[in-house]
Amino acid sequence: MSQHVVPGWDDYFLTIAGAVARRAKCTRRRVGAVLVLDKRIIATGYNGAASGRPDCLEGACPRGQLDYDAVPGLGDYDRPGTPGFCIAIHAEVNALLFATRDTKGTTAYITDPPCPGCRKALAAAGIIRAVWPAGEYDVDGLVDWSAPA
Repeated sequence: MSQHVVPGWDDYFLTIAGAVARRAKCTRRRVGAVLVLDKRIIATGYNGAASGRPDCLEGACPRGQLDYDAVPGLGDYDRPGTPGFCIAIHAEVNALLFATRDTKGTTAYITDPPCPGCRKALAAAGIIRAVWPAGEYDVDGLVDWSAPA
């Protein structure tokens, strides 16, 4: 008889974040986020254009047409008019926008480390922990700009 191994909670929710990321509308990076409170999912989000708007898969994003040699991973994505401008709302922010209840005390499970802007948004929303496959931040790490991702 084979042994059935039950994943820990972090692995479980990171796997769900990976499934959510498959819905992302970005040609460069697909990111998924899951907000969890008391071991219950309260919201999910993935990166993409605002609902009902043309997205990266439709060629609407200037950044989506460039490779990482032309524009590095986190370079220049929030400045309209630049070649690196990205139209996407990040997965973490989408999850916060669609949360069905207060997010205070929540853990965010994300497929990639959160960018500085998302770290600020998570902290402001009362998130106490952010977890991704290679690391995590506690509540202090979300606002500690010297903390590596």
